[in-house]
Amino acid sequence: MNSRHKISLGGGGYTLYAPRFPRFQHYPGFADEVLISNVPVPRLYMIAVLEDGNLVDLALQKSDFKNEVLNNEYGGVRGLKMREQRFVTTDDRFVCNIELENTTKNDRELTVVMWATTDSEGEPPSLEGDSVRIRRQIANGDTPPIPIELVFSSPDSKGARCLRGEWAEDGSDRPDFEETPWYGLGEFPTPPAKRPMEKPSPIHPGSVAYVGVFRTYAVKANSKLSHRFEANVIFKGKGINYRPRRPDPKDENGWLAFRDKAPKFTCEWKELELVVENRLRAIHMLRCPNGVGSISSPNIMHGNGDLHIPNAYAAASALREVRWLADPSIGRGILKGFFGNVRQNGMVPGNLFMTSLTNPGFFHADWGGGFEAFDETHSDKATKRAVIMEMQRYTKWIANNRDPEGSGLTDIVNQTESGQMLSRRFTVIDDKSDRSDEFEEEFRIKGIDASVFRYRLVSYLHRVAEELQEKAMANRFLAAKEVIQDVVRKRMWDDKNGIFMDLDPRSRRRTGVKAAVGFYPLATDIPTPAQTEKLLKTLSNRKEFWTKYPVPTLAISDPHFDAEGHWRGTIRATPWNGRTWPMANSQILEGLAYVAERSNKVAQRLCRDLFKRTIAMVSGELEGVEHATITQHYNPLTGRPMRSTGLDLLMDSFLMDNVFRIGCGIVVRFGEIQDDPVTDTLPDFKLLGVPVGNKRFNVERKNGKLKIGPA
Repeated sequence: MNSRHKISLGGGGYTLYAPRFPRFQHYPGFADEVLISNVPVPRLYMIAVLEDGNLVDLALQKSDFKNEVLNNEYGGVRGLKMREQRFVTTDDRFVCNIELENTTKNDRELTVVMWATTDSEGEPPSLEGDSVRIRRQIANGDTPPIPIELVFSSPDSKGARCLRGEWAEDGSDRPDFEETPWYGLGEFPTPPAKRPMEKPSPIHPGSVAYVGVFRTYAVKANSKLSHRFEANVIFKGKGINYRPRRPDPKDENGWLAFRDKAPKFTCEWKELELVVENRLRAIHMLRCPNGVGSISSPNIMHGNGDLHIPNAYAAASALREVRWLADPSIGRGILKGFFGNVRQNGMVPGNLFMTSLTNPGFFHADWGGGFEAFDETHSDKATKRAVIMEMQRYTKWIANNRDPEGSGLTDIVNQTESGQMLSRRFTVIDDKSDRSDEFEEEFRIKGIDASVFRYRLVSYLHRVAEELQEKAMANRFLAAKEVIQDVVRKRMWDDKNGIFMDLDPRSRRRTGVKAAVGFYPLATDIPTPAQTEKLLKTLSNRKEFWTKYPVPTLAISDPHFDAEGHWRGTIRATPWNGRTWPMANSQILEGLAYVAERSNKVAQRLCRDLFKRTIAMVSGELEGVEHATITQHYNPLTGRPMRSTGLDLLMDSFLMDNVFRIGCGIVVRFGEIQDDPVTDTLPDFKLLGVPVGNKRFNVERKNGKLKIGPA
């Protein structure tokens, strides 16, 4: 399986088909990993066709992808063809529409079987005549369990029947009906009545239950027939009863409705088109348009795999991406979802679990930058009033718990809350800091990124409070802003190395580690003009950060730098000791654009070059493919991604926002779209449906001239 051809399917709900390591995606059904909320399920169901009790060998002949639906055509033996439409609906159904075509001159009797396996934990599966129901409490590790019901059925007409359930030792994970307990019978046994399966006593350790639904068809000569098979995921149990609306039958996965509210982008620089399409597809599949349980409002997941959960670190970046949608509900839901669930002490939860907010963790996130960007496009006083008090509580929690001495600088107390695992930034303070992924306090370091995020938040909240005429609150935010700005400039700036650095609170000295986060202040007014010039010089230094595909997370000159992802002799999944991360590049590109706006020629050149190299990495250009794939991190010397994690559907960068700001040269400010190029080479493009408030505009650049009109 070429991982560049992986298929992802989603409907904008709480389920997703985006297997990290697909093996069977070209077999009918969902035989690879699916995600139910934040829980990976190794496989959901398989489909097989039999004739006279024998398996019909169906070989994939053609596959295409349109409107987020996978269309497969299979050619079988003796003149049988099968077409499969595979998709995930907005109400969390995994659907396969099957069409059988008999091209011979003889009538035939065919049986289609949908089967699945499940473990012996919890209630036994319920066999309900024409469907199978499985009730489970599922969980990913020690995260809060989620109550679900899985209903396997063929719902479009009568005629489906349950297979007799069977308990079997171990079992095959392949989508091969010959490896099921039923194949050896030569027939399709049915249960005598509607009832739950009976568990053997004692049950053999490791036993699995085989369950299935089948339909037998009489297919006339030279004719076709179609039927639907699906697994419906229902979130139902203590504290949860989620009943989403049934989707439009003509748009069950919600893609057409989503695209109607998303911008349409065409560009002569085709790689930009690919990146924008990738980001829109990711938003569509990872969005949660309806709140359920502790996820109290619309939100968006971090990514696929273990990251299929609303996460604060990614949410702050996602705000910059979803602001380009005409529908502001996801962005407003992100803000209300996280700040509406602020803990009693004022901490913003790091993750939003569906059923509980127990041990949600915490992440330093750029809430100020994300909120400000979103508000430029979808300004709304009601949203600001809804969250500003909780944001104020959060800034107080940061001050009390991550800056107890009142220095103005913000502590990071473990590698996990920084979102930057396996980093020299932290081992220089505590050599054992890389051994745990828990949220407990293990060390303290004044983080430059955390301090910048805090600065951006209080700076923006000062403006919001003034707009809402909260004078006392605005004065408090202004005072905090001035303190943070002054202390970051004076104490975290290393003039010799030309970069901002973390501070060791024990020695009150800078750590000496040159990391990419040291460029994050570029997006603010923290650096003085002299500091800005030195930052740009350090960034462009080929012996420090300016690799072929910058920006490495650790300077090349550092003895712990490794371009290949090695950490203590092993290639790790999330190394921050020299790989190029799109999430960091997005922040740095935003900073370079901020400086370039102010007519800084060096910043304009670096912004242009870094943008081009970042697009080359993520657009598929370097790999010779015509679709973008944004993975977690890349080799800074070759631009090649690390695909061994399987994580390639992510919302922790904001590259679409970078494309429109830097690649297209437009910006939304003061309630209008402005032409403000930050580079000297801009392609011709059309961007239709740009939202500003409750209006939409069409933007076109042709031969260097920008035209803006109503949509």
